[in-house]
Amino acid sequence: MANFTIQGTTDPFLSVELAQGESVFAEGGAMAAMDDTIVLTGKAQGGVLKSLARMATTGESFFMQHATAERGPGRILLAPGHPGEVRTIGLKGDSWSLTDGAFLCAEASLEIATARNRSIGGAIFGGTGGFFIMKVTGTGILGVSAVGAIQEMPVPAGGELVVDSGHVVAWPDSLEMSASLSTGQGGGFLGKMVGAVKTGEGVVLRFRGTGSVLVASRSQPAFIGWISSRLPKSD
Repeated sequence: MANFTIQGTTDPFLSVELAQGESVFAEGGAMAAMDDTIVLTGKAQGGVLKSLARMATTGESFFMQHATAERGPGRILLAPGHPGEVRTIGLKGDSWSLTDGAFLCAEASLEIATARNRSIGGAIFGGTGGFFIMKVTGTGILGVSAVGAIQEMPVPAGGELVVDSGHVVAWPDSLEMSASLSTGQGGGFLGKMVGAVKTGEGVVLRFRGTGSVLVASRSQPAFIGWISSRLPKSD
């Protein structure tokens, strides 16, 4: 099995040590450096149709980088295309759902697919890839990244964990997700809209079940909006 190590604290690398014959695939452009024993190719992971669906529905690349230690053992350094933390998740025959831009890399033993969002509210209002989300399934190591730091938030027993949609990174299939326009349970649609405007919350995602949600310290949409607001405006 490949050895994954996070190196650095601020904007870290994900270092992957591969034995000869082992492979890992990563988001396009993630390779920062590698030993010359590794061969890097671009592949439509899962086939052309699945890659087209993934690109159209989740915003991920059509071609993924496929690194194989063909000429002997070697190491590859991977880095996301945005500033922030990197985490690894060990899958043991289960599935994890990822938000837009959260995927960094995965062992070749894992399968990536696009799945219809189980939450109709999340599909319409949430920041989780619309009607479709990226789902990773199998046994192996998955690497994810986020804008800012990542915190693991457990779902309280018998209760709900409420997370702003822009801060969600990933969650396991042991959790049930739904969406709403405010943190309050009551009130109609208009009341929730007014409450969202007053608090600045926007859409929140509610998680129930057993497990933890990976939460980012920076909201990707808010971060993009902040950068855009400071770009020089053309006349």
